[in-house]
Amino acid sequence: MNRGGTGLSARVLVADDEPGIGRAIEISLTRAGFDVTVVDDGAPAIALAEHTAFEIVLVDMHMKTSGLAVVRHYKRCYGPRVYCAVLSGADDDEVREACLEAGADEVFVKPIPASVLRRKLSEAVLALRTTAIAAERTV
Repeated sequence: MNRGGTGLSARVLVADDEPGIGRAIEISLTRAGFDVTVVDDGAPAIALAEHTAFEIVLVDMHMKTSGLAVVRHYKRCYGPRVYCAVLSGADDDEVREACLEAGADEVFVKPIPASVLRRKLSEAVLALRTTAIAAERTV
């Protein structure tokens, strides 16, 4: 059920080792109609890739099992069918470059306003679905 006006319902995986951040993102995205799963580290996020498909994977960069390892794993498994974004407390070119080299589609600097995150993720879902529809038409 969509309860927040995005018009979209997408499966989102959030991996963040700070419980307050994970919970706040979960509440915000759930209210906007996203189906959110939250884990507290990269290892369980990677394990979920084996049996659960997510359209969006949103990870903290600095966890015991790095967010970049999660991004690499999901991109290796699902390629462009999954949108991966990294949350980082650092706003510098070196961090952004490392994230993009790992395969991230976007890097968000913490703190990111909830409204901006919801909008960016809604745009990502629309882009993923538009690309999937276009690919189906060419087959």
